[in-house]
Amino acid sequence: MTHPSELDSDVVERDIDNPAGRQFRELLEGEPYVFAPGLYHALDARLAEMAGHDAVYMSGYSTVLGQFGFPDLEMVTMTEMVENAKRIAEATTLPVIADCDTGYGGIHNVRRAVREYEKAGVAAVHIEDQTVPKRCGHIAGKQIVDRETARSRFEAAVDARQSEDTVIIARTDAYGSANGDWEEHLERGRIYADAGVDLVWPEMPDPSREDAVEYAETIHETHPELDLAFNYSSSFEWSAEEDPLTFEELGELGYSYVFITLYALHSGAHAVYEDLAAAAENGAEAQWELEDRYVGHETESHHELSFVDRFQGIEAEFDPQARRRIEESAGFSEDQTDPISTADREEEPAEASPTQDD
Repeated sequence: MTHPSELDSDVVERDIDNPAGRQFRELLEGEPYVFAPGLYHALDARLAEMAGHDAVYMSGYSTVLGQFGFPDLEMVTMTEMVENAKRIAEATTLPVIADCDTGYGGIHNVRRAVREYEKAGVAAVHIEDQTVPKRCGHIAGKQIVDRETARSRFEAAVDARQSEDTVIIARTDAYGSANGDWEEHLERGRIYADAGVDLVWPEMPDPSREDAVEYAETIHETHPELDLAFNYSSSFEWSAEEDPLTFEELGELGYSYVFITLYALHSGAHAVYEDLAAAAENGAEAQWELEDRYVGHETESHHELSFVDRFQGIEAEFDPQARRRIEESAGFSEDQTDPISTADREEEPAEASPTQDD
């Protein structure tokens, strides 16, 4: 028998291959910058891939608001966040960057969180230096942990990853927090870089061009090779700025990863509200007007978006009766892929005869 003391010191550690992490790293190395739209469910990730994006970001705020209806006050657990990341990662071939909040507790929680996200298939996670429970960086009341606690949090995250390809992003909320300032913002970036993280994300309290430029230039004086991340935040009205930053400019400054946290949520909420309001006012006419917009569009067929044809093919391969049912009944199939209209019907379908399957 093996005595417990003779077992490996970390029996839960496994070798994990992370091709998504390699894909993300290759993008970071080969592109001027990598942009990822923020989203919160699997279909949005698939749409992002169809639209030609290189990566997607599972936004924490988008997840808690879109999936639960909560504010971003760390009211959702690590397992709930990982489960959502898993669904998103399985729906796309793009690398997924995921919000890991504060790591959900102490050192052991941080280590477990990193490994659970790795198993879910994400390319990267970001962890922040706020106290627990954290809050959205643009909700008043945030506070950062002390330097020693923060550094240990990121060192633990780096050490915990089971694939060297997994990307660890450290976010600092020092600037704009109740107990931090600009100089602390810079020093935290240096500390986290020295702790071994792959990118540093300095969260900004507003869309200041000057702050973004100064942070990048100053930190690169001591850490010239450091990759930075920039939140082109949905909390800011960029279009109201006299000279708003562009993604290209951010890339030139060294912000290798640029993302918009709630991009898909704002896009979707606006469109859905307008259509729901139209339905409340105009009834069936609202559906007709919606059809005018989506029929003929890439998103026309929900059956194609969900790969019904692939799943029907698998079903028919292993279940001969399923193939017969598909061939003998009406609905989406190899022969009928367009939206159904009576104008397309040449003759009334014959009434199906009862079988033992019915």
